[in-house]
Amino acid sequence: MQIKYTSFSLQKRLLAFALLIVFFLSLILFRLFYLQVIMGKTLQAKASGQWLRDLPTGAVRGSITDRNGVVLASDEVCYDVYVRPNDILSAESVALVLSSNIEISYSEALEKATKKGIGEIKVASLVSREVMQNILKDYQNGIFFSPTSKRNYTYDNLLCNVLGFVSSDRIGQTGLEAYYDKFLSGVNGESLVEADIKGKTLEDSSTYYIEAINGLNLSLTIDFRIQKAVEEILQEMQYNTNSKSVSAIVLNTKTSEILALATLPNFDLNNVPRDDVNALMNLSRCTPLTDAYEPGSTFKVVTCAIAMELGLTGEHDYFYCSGYRIVNGVKINCHRHSGHGSQSLAQGLSNSCNCVFMELANRIGLENFYKYLDLFGLTSGYGIDFYGEGKAVTMPKNLVTAADLVRMGFGQSVAITPMGLINAVSAIANGGNLMQPYFVKSIDNGVSVLYEKRPTKIRQVISNAVSESMNRMLEKVVDGGGGKRAMVAGYRIAGKTGTAQKYENNAIADGKYVASFIGYAPADNPEFTVLVIADEPQGAYYGGVVSAPVAGQIFEKIFEIENLEPGQSYASDLLSLEKTITLPNLVGKTKTEAVTELILLGLQYLISGDGNIVLGQLDEPGTLVYQNDIILLMM
Repeated sequence: MQIKYTSFSLQKRLLAFALLIVFFLSLILFRLFYLQVIMGKTLQAKASGQWLRDLPTGAVRGSITDRNGVVLASDEVCYDVYVRPNDILSAESVALVLSSNIEISYSEALEKATKKGIGEIKVASLVSREVMQNILKDYQNGIFFSPTSKRNYTYDNLLCNVLGFVSSDRIGQTGLEAYYDKFLSGVNGESLVEADIKGKTLEDSSTYYIEAINGLNLSLTIDFRIQKAVEEILQEMQYNTNSKSVSAIVLNTKTSEILALATLPNFDLNNVPRDDVNALMNLSRCTPLTDAYEPGSTFKVVTCAIAMELGLTGEHDYFYCSGYRIVNGVKINCHRHSGHGSQSLAQGLSNSCNCVFMELANRIGLENFYKYLDLFGLTSGYGIDFYGEGKAVTMPKNLVTAADLVRMGFGQSVAITPMGLINAVSAIANGGNLMQPYFVKSIDNGVSVLYEKRPTKIRQVISNAVSESMNRMLEKVVDGGGGKRAMVAGYRIAGKTGTAQKYENNAIADGKYVASFIGYAPADNPEFTVLVIADEPQGAYYGGVVSAPVAGQIFEKIFEIENLEPGQSYASDLLSLEKTITLPNLVGKTKTEAVTELILLGLQYLISGDGNIVLGQLDEPGTLVYQNDIILLMM
C-alpha cells in the first residue's frame, strides 16, 4: 500500500527538526557562556597553574627596636636553593657545584638533580648571600634561588622572654613575636616562569614577579641601656645567691612604660633549645607577667595606702607590737618575736612590723580589701600587649577567715604577679593614677609611623595627699630603715623590702623563700620604679640583704644613664598627661560616624579593611592621645 504524505505532515516534521537544531545550538551556546564567562577565571587559573612554575619570595619580617632605635630583632636576607631537573643539562655538574658549597652530599644532590616528573625541588634553606655568589661562579642550568630571610636577634639572650622567638616558618611563637605576628610577618610574594607540561622552562619564557609585602616594624618602650645594665646586674646576683631564678622590672612611674624586664635563667634566641619542649616552655615563660606569687612585706605598701585612703590611719597613728597577735585562736607572729613595742605608722612601715599591718587589714575589712584589689587592677589585669598576662590569686570571700584577712595585710594568703605589684606601687607613688603598662610605643612601615601608643590612665585609685604621705614614709624605709641597702649616696629613693616563705603541698616549704625589694626614685618626683625578686636564694634570704642592694645598683645605673645629678629631681622628657584627648569607643559605629568623631576631636585616622562598621581599634577606649595622632580603625 502506498503512503502519501500531506504538506501539513511535512511542515510538522521540518518544525520539529528546526526546534531540535535550536535546542542543541542553545546547549552549545550556554556551555560556551558557562566556560568563558562563569568559569573563565577559574579555568584560567588552573591553566596558569599547569604552565607556570612558581618559587616563593619571602617577605622581610619587621624589625623590633628599643625606644631609641637600637635594633633588637631583624631579618637577615638569605636564599633557598632549588633545582628544576627538567632544565638541568648535566646532573653531575649540578651535584658537584651544590655539594661543594652547601651541606649536602654529592649522592643526595645527584638524586635530587635527576628526579623526574617534578617541577622543582628544594635543595637547601637559608643559605647566605656569600654561598649564593659562590654557586653562581660555577653556575649550572637548573639551579634557582628564592630570596627569603631568617630571624636574627642582635644581642642573643637579651630580653629573650619579652621578644620571644619564631618557628622555622618564621611565625611568631612566643613573646612579642607572637602577639604582634600579624603586623611583623608581612605577605610572601612569588616568582613565576613559563614551563611545558613536563615542567621544563620554555625558551624565551617570561618571568612574572608578585612582589612580597614586608612586615611592619615595632618600636618598644624598652630602653636598651637600662635593659642591658639590669641583665648584667642580675647575672651577678644569680651567681652570688645561687637562686633558682632572679627577676627585675623597671617601669616609668608616671606612664607605666616598661623600660626593662628580665628574668634568669634564660636562653639564646639565635639558638633556641627546641630539642626539649618542656625546658623551652619553662625558660621562655615571662614569669614577671604571667606567674603569681606571695609578695610578702612589699605588699604592705598597698595595704597601707588602702587604709590611708579610707581614712582609717595616718602617718602619726600609733600601734603596739608585742611580737604576735592571736586572731580567732590562731597565733600569728611578727618577724621580730620580741616585738617592736609602741610605734607610729611610719615607724611600723620602716620596721616592716606584721602586727601593724594585721591591725590595718582588720580595720579595712574583707569587702574593702577585695574592692581595692580590684581597683588596683590586681585581680583583673591591665590588658598588657602580651599573651598570658596573669592575675592575682585570691581565696573566695566566703572562705576567708579573720586569720586569713590579717595575713593578707602583710602579703601572705594572697598571690599577685610581679607586674601587678610594681604597677600598683607606681600608682601609689605617682599621685594615685593607675596606668596601663605596655611594651610597644609605635608601629611603622619604615617610612612613616602608622600607630603610636600613648599612656593610658585606667583610673584614680588614691588621692594625691595619700600618695605624698606614702612617698615620705617609704623614703624613710630606705633612709635608715629596712631598705637602707638600696641607698645611692646623694639620691632620694623610696622603697620596701619583702621576705616571703614559700608553700609546697599546702605547707610551708622548709628553707625556701622569695626575697624582694620594690622602690622608686626620685622620692619627691618619682620617675622610675624598680622591682627585684630572688626565688629561693641560698644562704642569706632576706629581701633587705639579697634584693635591696641589687635594686640600689640598678638605680645607680639608671641615674648614670639619665645623667641625673645627686639631689636633682628628674625632669621627664615625656609629654604631660594634661593637654591630651581621651579616645572614645568607636567599635560598632559606621565608618562615617567614626571618622567624623575623630576629625571633630582633632585626630587623624587610618582604616584597615573594606567594611563599613568599625570592628576594632588598636588604641583602646580611654587611651590618652594627642592632637593629630593617627588612630587605626579595623573594618
